[in-house]
Amino acid sequence: MQANRWVRSAEGVCLTILFAWLAWLPLPFGSVIERARLPLIAVPLALCACAALLRLYATRDRTNTAQPTRAGILWLNGSLLFLLVGALQLLPLSPSILQFLSPESSVIWKDASGVASLAGAPVRGAWPVSVDPRATSVEILRLAAILATFITSALLIRNDARRRVLATVLCLAAVFESLYGIREAALQRFEIWGWVNRLIFHRVTGTFVNPNHFAHYLAIILPMALFLVAALWRRSGPADLPFARRLATVLERHALLGGFAVLAALTSLAGILLSQSRGALLALAAAIVGVVALLPGRRVVRASFALATGLVLIVALALFLGPERTVGRFAPGSVGTDSVSRRMAAATAIDLWQRFPVLGSGLGTFDRVVWMEQAGAGHFYHHAHNDYLEVAVTAGTVGVVVAVLTLLGGYVALIRMTFGPGSRELTWVRRAFQTAALASLGVAMVHALFDFNLFIPSNPATLAAIAGAAVASIDHDKRTRR
Repeated sequence: MQANRWVRSAEGVCLTILFAWLAWLPLPFGSVIERARLPLIAVPLALCACAALLRLYATRDRTNTAQPTRAGILWLNGSLLFLLVGALQLLPLSPSILQFLSPESSVIWKDASGVASLAGAPVRGAWPVSVDPRATSVEILRLAAILATFITSALLIRNDARRRVLATVLCLAAVFESLYGIREAALQRFEIWGWVNRLIFHRVTGTFVNPNHFAHYLAIILPMALFLVAALWRRSGPADLPFARRLATVLERHALLGGFAVLAALTSLAGILLSQSRGALLALAAAIVGVVALLPGRRVVRASFALATGLVLIVALALFLGPERTVGRFAPGSVGTDSVSRRMAAATAIDLWQRFPVLGSGLGTFDRVVWMEQAGAGHFYHHAHNDYLEVAVTAGTVGVVVAVLTLLGGYVALIRMTFGPGSRELTWVRRAFQTAALASLGVAMVHALFDFNLFIPSNPATLAAIAGAAVASIDHDKRTRR
């Protein structure tokens, strides 16, 4: 008993640090600045090690150890395999092998060696696939930190109470981001901790530089607010309780938390509209309608009702906040201009993929090689504005196949786990959380077609925590002792 109390206390400390870290992630400009790199990487790696040791100690004398879910296994193994691809990019290879695997990298390293020899520097006899090993090493560490976040969440957030706390913390962060951005917009300052955003004007950005990334952060958290509302609605009484009686019970017993959950949903949606991010709004609508269509019962009716309700809510908020500040960018002229820019970035990425087809140019090196193909623009793109194409460029065909198959395989496994026959052994609250997690993942998967949110550190790390809690082991703490 004393040991169990000690383990629970230690887990409580780890959870507190994890929740505080998740709330901190968006504050330093989405964790994109150099000063945020150390806590971004070190905190989840340390928490992952502590959580793993705690779970090993807690299950040391049990007849059955943890039984991870199929979705969790797929995502974990796929992530490790993807990191292995990145590690292979750093492995020094002989010129002949490098010429076979990546002719373009071989040319780059030969030219660099020629310049170095003219300067009197020693010339190495083996070169890596990555055109910038330092950038690739940093990117591997960032991806390892995201994987550590996923593992930590899966190990620690194992029951319904902790999932509700996770959703509440994320909703608190989303409310702060929305209100902070709305305040700056109302004051016409558009400042982030005193730094004036002179890159993008008259769009709400919260503590992010780019409003699209701010909107994406809110979009992946909004399903968590809906989960809190659904959980409170469920707790208010049995399934056959009349609607009016259930509503009265919610208002009587859960008015504070229920009001906060509704506020989080509304402010998140308002923040997305005020950011004028078309991609985030489209991704959110597609993800929610798609998940609602998976729910048992009259799926077409449910999806139609969800779409109609969402449209009514968006129109109402747009009219209340002002159409010119919310949906002005939906005008045909603006859409056409931005679509041309994104098509150019995508076309550049495809041409680069053909240059580095097998193992890519090296993780985190897109901005190092974009000059090789981009033409006809006033500036070079630092990202491809399409996460799948950027992964294809930097990780090659091998890496993008591993990433896409892993992502889709785990998503399908989570769908079966949530709505399949095996879902009967899960609690209703857990199934509701998994449904919300599917929506959050759907937002990221759709928005990745138009933007580069997976390369904004706070967004994939937040998503990893949600996914980890969704695929945690079932009844992990209820194993019988020897």
